[in-house]
Amino acid sequence: WKALAKGDFTVDADTAAQAKADIADDGYWGIEQTSQRILDFAEALSGGDKDKMNDMLEAFKKGFKQATKSWGKDLPDISQKTYDSVIKKFEDYGKDDN
Repeated sequence: WKALAKGDFTVDADTAAQAKADIADDGYWGIEQTSQRILDFAEALSGGDKDKMNDMLEAFKKGFKQATKSWGKDLPDISQKTYDSVIKKFEDYGKDDN
């Protein structure tokens, strides 16, 4: 991970273009789609139980902290923005009457 974090790699132009498309706002690995998949996964694991969703949120936070530690420094900006989006989705879920 540290080599990736340092940017010690090269890719061809096609790979770079595909990566940019994948992490774009509307890309599969973009903030919105990724944060929604995380919330959907947590909801599936919890069965929609709001108390268990709180456990899922804490597990997400713990995992993000561990990923940051493994990365060796702050994660890229897209990761922090995805984190913020996940937190917002969990907060909104907690307000939902469903």
